Amino acid sequence: MLASAAVLEFTLHHGFNCSVDRFWVLFFDPQWTRELILEGLGFATCDIDPVVEADGKKRRSMRVTPKLDIPASIAKLLGPKLGYTENGRFDLATSEWSYEIVLSVLADRIRMGGRVRVDPDGPERCTRHSTLFCEVKIFGVGGLVEKAAEKNMRDGWEKAAVWMRSWLTTEAAAK
Repeated sequence: MLASAAVLEFTLHHGFNCSVDRFWVLFFDPQWTRELILEGLGFATCDIDPVVEADGKKRRSMRVTPKLDIPASIAKLLGPKLGYTENGRFDLATSEWSYEIVLSVLADRIRMGGRVRVDPDGPERCTRHSTLFCEVKIFGVGGLVEKAAEKNMRDGWEKAAVWMRSWLTTEAAAK
């Protein structure tokens, strides 16, 4: 049974010691992204398709198996092998990344994704603005799933920002 649900949406802001251009170069580098996902976030798997550029957009898909921190009741609902595919597009005209996440389970009842833009914030500095959303249509437990999803999204994006800052510092020190 489906229940109507409001879309949970929130925005996170993270500053980095690199230019906007450098940020996007790293973002689209599959080796760097794989290192971020596997080492920085501790995910079990990360398979990245090549970036395809057409019609003023760069498109990329990747499949991952995340490390989740969720209550036992939600883990039982989602099963032991939750993974997802991220399908994203970078609009070359607006410099905005937008993406949808398709879960390996309950994809018809859980919708997630977001938008990312990066603004300059001084010389060799930028700020990433990430607007994320989650909508769960599961009667009785939708709110619990949304809260767990929000916690994991917030924690994951923060952990990724910490890892990226460390990587950028290490890279700068090596030069």
